Amino acid sequence: MPTLQDLTLAHSRRLSAVYRTRDVRLAEAQASRDLQLRALDAAARAYQKYDDELAAAREKQLATEAKAEAVRTSTLMTAVDQRADALEDAQMTRRAADVEAVKQKRRLEDAAEAKYLAALSGSRDMPDTARSKALQDADRARRLELDLAKRTHDEALTSSQQRYRTSVDDAVIGERRSGRDGERAYLEALRLGEAAARSAKTAADQSLLAALSAIEEARAILRSWRTQVSVIASETAKAEKEEFSRFRGELQKIKV
Repeated sequence: MPTLQDLTLAHSRRLSAVYRTRDVRLAEAQASRDLQLRALDAAARAYQKYDDELAAAREKQLATEAKAEAVRTSTLMTAVDQRADALEDAQMTRRAADVEAVKQKRRLEDAAEAKYLAALSGSRDMPDTARSKALQDADRARRLELDLAKRTHDEALTSSQQRYRTSVDDAVIGERRSGRDGERAYLEALRLGEAAARSAKTAADQSLLAALSAIEEARAILRSWRTQVSVIASETAKAEKEEFSRFRGELQKIKV
């Protein structure tokens, strides 16, 4: 037995077929109407004006799309350049931090060695017992300071690496965000361009019909076309109603 999802999908496909059939029939009816009307000398000026308006609307739409494409390309290129600059800066900063960590380690090691040598020098005139203790203390202090130098170095490298990874992540995320925003703006510009073109075509269609209605030879053709449109709308509504009735019946069988 088919599932609810299966029935819903089949219902949607059948409705789409109904609407596709309607659109094809309407397009054919209008094409037949225009073919007959364009053959009338009295309608030539009205159709010339109509064609000019459609061409102008299409030209504006193409200009809008070209501008949107240029902006998107510029945005993407800027995002790529910014990411590359950010990655280069991050790499340079990390290298500088690593070099400074090594220098700091060497400074601490040198200071530890200097203190140790000073302690050795100062212990020469001490009694043997005191000198032995002083040397042990100096050696212990030297080891502690060398260990501190190593820990400081390792922590600096770890911190440098973490900052580098954060900078890399920020650069990549920034590029993706800019690319996403650029793509969204591009699609929005296309949508507005298409809406403007549709609005212009609707206005041109209305102006054309008004002009043709004033032409005696065109009125019969327009009446015939309107009758066809009415029949198509009626038959589409009937097919749509039958489809919904069929769908309700199929749902009822599932419930039973």
